[in-house]
Amino acid sequence: MSSDLPKRHIKLIKALKESKNARSKNLCFFVEGLRSVEEVMKSDFTIEFAIVSDKFMNVNNERSRSLISQLQNFKLYLISGELYNTLSDTVTPQGIMAVVRMKPFDLTDYAEGNFLFVALDRIKDPGNMGTIIRTADAAGVNAIIAGKGCVDVYNPKVIRSTMGSIFHLPVVQTGDLITALKDLKNRGGRIITTYLKSEKYYFDVDMTVPTVLVMGKEDEGVSNEIIGISDEVVKIPMSGPAESLNVSIAHGIILFEAVKQRMKTRPFACK
Repeated sequence: MSSDLPKRHIKLIKALKESKNARSKNLCFFVEGLRSVEEVMKSDFTIEFAIVSDKFMNVNNERSRSLISQLQNFKLYLISGELYNTLSDTVTPQGIMAVVRMKPFDLTDYAEGNFLFVALDRIKDPGNMGTIIRTADAAGVNAIIAGKGCVDVYNPKVIRSTMGSIFHLPVVQTGDLITALKDLKNRGGRIITTYLKSEKYYFDVDMTVPTVLVMGKEDEGVSNEIIGISDEVVKIPMSGPAESLNVSIAHGIILFEAVKQRMKTRPFACK
């Protein structure tokens, strides 16, 4: 463990915190907090280097000691709490972060068998994006596709909202969602898209076959072009006066209908 954090690392962390372009250019992002760093350690993502504050080092419990021991296998820096706070993206930092290398994902590697994908069209809110990723992880989704106009999935607020799920399933960012969806259709996938003006409810469609569930922008929904190539457009029945549901809530409702249907035809172990 070193106490001499290079200035280039300080500059990198500040850039990764603020800029999608910096994350794309450097092909890395940073995670913060005990749980997030633990999840990286369990995954096959690569840690470039890690930082702990003197405050974190003074937390004398088995969990923190175990993590510090594991991080000794990487470049690990001990810095003051004051310096750490200038790098942190949280109001009350725990005092531990890691810079992580991005992984390349190819959708064709996951479009096999009875796949279940989630595709996102212009989801802007980091909290919604993170919750969608976490929910998809819980549902056993094979992969998520984030189209052009979506918030960066490696945005620090998104990473925190996923609660570690970003390391459990592939999240593919694409500049051409239409082409990606057409390719999945050619591979046998059915495109099921949410649409408030639909006449069909989500529980009336078959999701036991290869399926791509498409969710759209919080205030506008899915683009007309995507609706045009969809095999089904569905909605959630609502009896109250609310105009619509939050996109992450709607996503969870429909996605777990797919889980329910699939459990009936091909039971699998659940927690």
